[in-house]
Amino acid sequence: MKIDNDLTGYPYIQVIILFAGIGSAVGGLLAQLGLMFIFRNADFAQIGYQPLLYVGLLGFIPAFLTGIVVAYKHVWRNDNKSLSTVFLIGFITSACYMGIIVLYLGINSLIEIGVLLAFMIVIGLFGAINATLASTIALPKSCKSHFDKRGEKEHDNYQELSSFE
Repeated sequence: MKIDNDLTGYPYIQVIILFAGIGSAVGGLLAQLGLMFIFRNADFAQIGYQPLLYVGLLGFIPAFLTGIVVAYKHVWRNDNKSLSTVFLIGFITSACYMGIIVLYLGINSLIEIGVLLAFMIVIGLFGAINATLASTIALPKSCKSHFDKRGEKEHDNYQELSSFE
């Protein structure tokens, strides 16, 4: 956090906690809305809170890992490549996490490997979208203030007073 106008500090803990909380909640809400879109005749009470709860709990670990990697990379919100960086990090962590879960369950044939890769890509895209949405809230803004010129000093080409020449 910014303490005593120190702009060099990056809020690691804040970014990690916000990514874990917001990323898993956004994932649960998107899963719930997706199920309500697929089953159009059902209402929220018929589908229940299970997708919100399960996806939120399963999504906590990849969202937490995404927050750790994003904080390690010092990604700022208004940076040029922040959305693409967070999208890529969210895709990789979610796809790897889902791959580990499916590999833990066991693979018995080559067809299952293709299904695993397709499932990893779909879950990776889902996690990447969640990470991108969470980054709009969780990432700190980069300081674009023109009042703080500690990082850059402009030279005004001042030589000396002209009357002393």
